[in-house]
Amino acid sequence: MISFQLYRVRRSYWSVKSPGHPGPRASAGVCSEGMDQPETQRGGGSGAPVFLGRALICLVSMLFLGFGLGMSVQRGTSLLWTLGLVVTLVFVLILMARWQVRSLPDSLGQLPGRNAPQFGEEPSPVWSALERENLELRERVAREDSLLPGIMARLEEGVILFGPAGRLEQFNPAAQRHLGLGAPLAKGMAIGEVFGDLESPEAVQKAYRGTSCEWRVTRAGRTLRLRAIPFAPLGSVSGVLLTLDDVTSQEALETTRQKFISNVSHELKTPVTALRIAAENLQEEELPESARSTAQSIMRSVDRLTLLVGDLSELSRIESGALHLSPVRLELSAFLEAFMGDLQPRASASGVQLVLDVEAPAGSVILADPLRLHQILENLVSNALKFSPPGGRVELSICLTTQGQIWEVRDQGPGIPEAEQGRIFERFYRAQSAKAKPGTGLGLAIVKHLCRLMGGEVSVLSRPGEGAIFRVILPLEMGPQDVALPE
Repeated sequence: MISFQLYRVRRSYWSVKSPGHPGPRASAGVCSEGMDQPETQRGGGSGAPVFLGRALICLVSMLFLGFGLGMSVQRGTSLLWTLGLVVTLVFVLILMARWQVRSLPDSLGQLPGRNAPQFGEEPSPVWSALERENLELRERVAREDSLLPGIMARLEEGVILFGPAGRLEQFNPAAQRHLGLGAPLAKGMAIGEVFGDLESPEAVQKAYRGTSCEWRVTRAGRTLRLRAIPFAPLGSVSGVLLTLDDVTSQEALETTRQKFISNVSHELKTPVTALRIAAENLQEEELPESARSTAQSIMRSVDRLTLLVGDLSELSRIESGALHLSPVRLELSAFLEAFMGDLQPRASASGVQLVLDVEAPAGSVILADPLRLHQILENLVSNALKFSPPGGRVELSICLTTQGQIWEVRDQGPGIPEAEQGRIFERFYRAQSAKAKPGTGLGLAIVKHLCRLMGGEVSVLSRPGEGAIFRVILPLEMGPQDVALPE
C-alpha cells in the first residue's frame, strides 16, 4: 500500500505543470511546493528559535484564556469576553494542527536519497527500486485478476456458483453450452429458473444444508452429470458450487456394455447346458480310467462356466435395472436358522468352524428381500470359508441399531493388502492372494450392487496376515420389536 501511494505521489509530482513553465517548480500543487522548497522556507525555520516562538505563543494564549475565564467568574460573562475566548481557542487549535500534521511530501524528503528527483534529473536508486516494485505489483494484480476468468473460460466442465440468497452469481461458458443456448443464463437467476426439472432444486437445497450430492439430468438429448458441493470459504456454508459434465458418450458406452454382457450371458446358457448334459452322459458310461478322468475334468470346467454365466446374467440384471426387490417382514431368528442350515455343510466340508453372533432382541423383525439378503451373505461367507485355513474360524454377526442392520463376516484368511482393498469390488478383479482359488471375480461386484440397490453399502477392513472383515450396512426401516408369530 505504501508503495502504491508513493507511486501516485510521484506521478502527480511529474504531471503537475504551470502554463508559464514546463517544469514542476512552477506548479501550484502541494507536492511541487513541498519538494522544491527547503524545510526552513516551508515551515518558517527549525530548531530552538522555532520551538521557543511556538511555546511563547501558546503560553500567551493560555494566560489570556485563564485571565478571561477569571474575569468572567468575578464580574460575570459578557459577549466581548466570550467572543475573545472562542477566537483565541480556535487560533491555538489551528496553530497546533499546522505544527503537528506534516504532509506526505515532507516525509518523502526524509527518505534515503533525500528529495524526489527534479525535472530532468536522474532518479535515485531508491526511487528506481520503488518504481520497479510498483510495476511488479501492478503486473501481479493484473495477472491475478485475469487468471481466474481465463481458467473458467477454458474449462470443458461447466461451473455454476449460487450465492447465499440462492441466486446465480457466477458461471462459465461451458455451463451455458451444457444447459443449452436456448435458455441463456444471467446473474441473479433463481435455482428453479436455471434448471427446469424438479430434482435439481431439491439437490441444491440439500447442498445448502451441507451435504454434497450428485444426480443426472437430460437436456436436448444429452445426459448431464451434476455435482453440488457446499461452498464454505469462511467455514459456514455461504453458497453452492455446481459442476456439470456431459456424460452422453459414457452413458452410451455403458449401455452398450450392459447389452453385450446380457446378450453373451444369455447366448451362453444353451451351449453350456448342452455341455453339462454331454459330460453327465459320459460319466454314466463305463469308460477307461483315463477317459473317466477327462470326463470329470470336463464336468468341473462346465461347473465353472455355469457359475460365470450365472454371475454375468445376475450382474447384468442388477446394473440394467431389470432386477426388482421384493421386501417382506422377516423374523430374524428364522432367517438366520435357515441360512446357517444351508452353509454349515459347506463349512464342515472345508474343515472351518462357522459361528453366529446375534445382537438383537428376541423376536426381532426386519424388512428385507430374503432372496437378495441371502445372496449377499452367501457370497461373503463362501469367500470367507474358501480363504480360511482348515481348522480356522468364520464368524457371521448381526447387530440391529438405530444406524440400521449391521452384518459382519470375519475370517482368518491371508488378508487383503490396503492397495487392493479399493478394487476388490470391481468386476473381474481378483486380489493376488485369491488367484490360486477358483472363482469368477464377480461375487463382490454383485454384493456391492445389491447393497446399493437395497439402500446400503459394503466395506472391508483387513491387514495382510490378519484375515478380513466385510461389513454390510442396510437400512433398518423397521425397528426391532417383539412379535408373536403364529406357529
